[in-house]
Amino acid sequence: MAAEGESPEETAGHLHLSVGTVRNHLLSTVQKTGSRNRLDAVRIARRRGWL
Repeated sequence: MAAEGESPEETAGHLHLSVGTVRNHLLSTVQKTGSRNRLDAVRIARRRGWL
């Protein structure tokens, strides 16, 4: 959903999660990919074939 440009609030609503949970997962993704931000994390994931 982040790859499609959804905000954490929108993603949380779709998945019935708290906004904090979504933000924590996005932060974890950014850290694990070594990216600068979530858009960079999406780019890295696409390049590696994860998305």
